[in-house]
Amino acid sequence: MLDRKDRTNPLATEENLRERVERQLRLDILAGTIEPGTVFSVPSLSRSLGISTTPVREALLQLAADDLLQPIRNRGFRVVDPTLDELRNLFEVRVQLEAQAFAKVVRAGAVDVNDLMKWADEIARAVRDRDVPAYLVADRSFHEALLSRAGNPILTGIVMKLRDKMRLYGIRSKAGRTRQDASVAEHYRIVDLVTGRVKDDAMTLMTDHIMAWEPVFTEAVLMRRIN
Repeated sequence: MLDRKDRTNPLATEENLRERVERQLRLDILAGTIEPGTVFSVPSLSRSLGISTTPVREALLQLAADDLLQPIRNRGFRVVDPTLDELRNLFEVRVQLEAQAFAKVVRAGAVDVNDLMKWADEIARAVRDRDVPAYLVADRSFHEALLSRAGNPILTGIVMKLRDKMRLYGIRSKAGRTRQDASVAEHYRIVDLVTGRVKDDAMTLMTDHIMAWEPVFTEAVLMRRIN
């Protein structure tokens, strides 16, 4: 999670240690690397990371505030097991907000899309290398940069919080890998719409881009229930 130099570096403040712990735990929980029901104890997690309890406690409290963890009295925090209804509700709200925002961005247009191209290239590299953590970081960064162009920080914040709650179970499955492959071209096409090089319907493209993941995640959640 954190390498030794991060833990011992005097410039590694408790704040950025908290951010690193939170970011890595969030990725592992969302991708299903850390199983639902797993219990974290602040002292034991602090010892395993070799850092103080304060940044660990604050990271776990933030993940609990985002509904990824559930506080357990005198024990720590348990990873929450999401329901299919919660997953579908997240998809529904995300599509409504992101498709509308993307349509606004396309109407405004842009010439300088270096930031979007940078993240689209990182997505392509991560898919090529089968690097799921890198894919998740690049995909999140791409969509945050895209949303910010709509000029509504409140909207951007809401959508990013929704994304950060969405469990990505199945992303490492065969269907998940196929979906990652297909998403590479979609991200470049999104950039082309922003620049006006293509004239697809923005809301349709973004809706399809988001909703293509739903059957992948839904199947994975159902399989967890069976097993």
